[in-house]
Amino acid sequence: MEEGRKTQIRRLTTEYMERQEQQEEHRQRRLKGLKRRLSVFGAGVLLFFLIASVTLFQQHATIQESEQENQQLEQRLAEMETEGKELEAEIEALHDEEYIAELARRDFFMSKPGETLFQLPRSQVVEE
Repeated sequence: MEEGRKTQIRRLTTEYMERQEQQEEHRQRRLKGLKRRLSVFGAGVLLFFLIASVTLFQQHATIQESEQENQQLEQRLAEMETEGKELEAEIEALHDEEYIAELARRDFFMSKPGETLFQLPRSQVVEE
């Protein structure tokens, strides 16, 4: 064959070819628009999930703090109820004359008429 000879291919510009090119351009523009819309939609969905996850994380932290505070308050309530019961028992005991007399003897070193109080030294453990 002829090696030095250049072959030129001339492009046919027919009505069919022009229509095909226009359809291809139209298809390419539609694909480009579709890709843009999908990208924007994907970014929106990603942003939504990001905001939702941050909100859920913050709410979870707030709930944990509230539960911890609730436990502390319940513990304090139980302690105060116990203290209240003890105080009520002491109030009941203060209505008893014998208990009042015992307190007066123990705390204020009072005695009944004709009674002599002896204060003994506190017993100490002696090692043998």
